[in-house]
Order: sequence, then structure tokens, then C-alpha cells
Amino acid sequence: MPDWKGHWLGTDPLGRDIAVRLLRGWSASIAVGAIAALLSLLLGTFMGLALLRAVPWLETSLQAVIQAIWVVPSLLWASLLSFVGGKNIWTLLLAIGLSTWTETARMVRVAAQRLYAMPFAEAARALGLSSGRIFWKHLLPNLSPILRVQFFQIYATAVAMEAGLGFVGLAPGAPYVSLGGTLFEGLQWITLPQGALQALLAAALLTGTLFALYLYS
Repeated sequence: MPDWKGHWLGTDPLGRDIAVRLLRGWSASIAVGAIAALLSLLLGTFMGLALLRAVPWLETSLQAVIQAIWVVPSLLWASLLSFVGGKNIWTLLLAIGLSTWTETARMVRVAAQRLYAMPFAEAARALGLSSGRIFWKHLLPNLSPILRVQFFQIYATAVAMEAGLGFVGLAPGAPYVSLGGTLFEGLQWITLPQGALQALLAAALLTGTLFALYLYS
């Protein structure tokens, strides 16, 4: 039976401390979200820059891949990859990272095209600098403000996706704890005070985290 003795928020029907599970779920969500967002940002930036200098047939192929992934909601791609890859942390990271990079690639390509046509890039090419050096020394520093904003946008999306996958049972199993999983568990025994409190606090933690990330971006 759930109890409150020695536990700030009580325990669930299995005797697990609700406060501890909420904190573990929240820390897991922000950690997984950060790593997946970084993976997505790196892949999107690489693909965006590759599109800038790709030969026509390769550019057409990459554009088709990006468009095919982009038109399908990211959560559906992540759910499919998680289902196929199994319930483990690496699959979860890859599922989120590989389903959220297309918007970054599109933005980087457009911004890099504009920068590549500016006088400083033309001067660098006139001096004989290689494309790789121009990318690293001139384009990436000018892309950093866009990439910073994009990182936090993806970060918020990744946290929401991690919680969504946990809510539908596609997150890794125990001992991994997800905010989405704790929200689902709370809803299952919401008629009890601890269940209602667990569901409410899990939703509040998720909402507050997303709000903070979008605000910071």
C-alpha cells in the first residue's frame, strides 16, 4: 500500500519513493535530450554543409532523403526506430537524434549559401583557400548564433520525445526512469492521492523544462 512515512511525496503501489523517481526521470530526460540534440545538430550541420558543395546527383538524392524524413512527424520516426531497435538507451538516443536533424540541415544549407556568396568568402576563395578551411574558419563561426538557437529548439523537442516514448512504453526498461513513464504510472492509479500527485508533478516538471528551454533559446 502507498504510504507517506519517511517519503516527502509518498510511495507508489510497489513501494517506490515518488520523489526519487520523479527526480531520476527528470535527470534522465534532460541528459538524454541534451545528447540526442547534440547528435542531431552535428548530423544536421554536416548534411547542410554537404549539400552546399555536393555534385548535382548527390544533392538531389540528399534532398529527397531530407524531404522524406521531414514530412513525417519526428515522434513517429522515433517510435518506429525505438520499436525496431529495442528498448535500450542507445536506441533511444539514436531514435531521437536521427529523426530531428532535417530542419537543421535545411537551415544550415540556406544560411551557408548566403554566407558563401558574401565578399569575405569570395576573398577567401580568391586567395586559394580550400572549401574545408573556408567552412571551418569562416562559415561555422558565422553560423554559430543560428546553431545555438537550433540546439535549444531541438533540445526541447528531444525532451518531449523522450517523455512521449516513455509514456507509450518505448523507453528502456528498469532501472531507467522516464518522466513520460512516471506520468503514465501516475495516471494508472490517479484515484489515490499519491497517483494524482505523481501525475501532476511529472507533467509540471516536463512543462517547466520545455518552457525553460524554449525561453532560453
